[in-house]
Amino acid sequence: MNKSPITVRGYVAAVPRSVDARQARVAVVQDDVEYRIMPRGAGVDLDDEVSVPVEVSGIVEEADGVVYLTVRGYKVLEDDSWLEE
Repeated sequence: MNKSPITVRGYVAAVPRSVDARQARVAVVQDDVEYRIMPRGAGVDLDDEVSVPVEVSGIVEEADGVVYLTVRGYKVLEDDSWLEE
């Protein structure tokens, strides 16, 4: 598994628990890629930010075709002007 740092901007979306072996409860979606948030560290706080635009930085890894993100930090974006970039 290759792990690399990444920064993702997108909206926080809920993930049904029964479909994820790693127990991710939320994901951040950017450019049609779903980054499932690992439920540890700063990622736990994203559970309360569903439907909120965020910028998340952390370590990304892929397993069985699913992209996971271990969050090192995040910030809530005030608006969606980042969509225009």
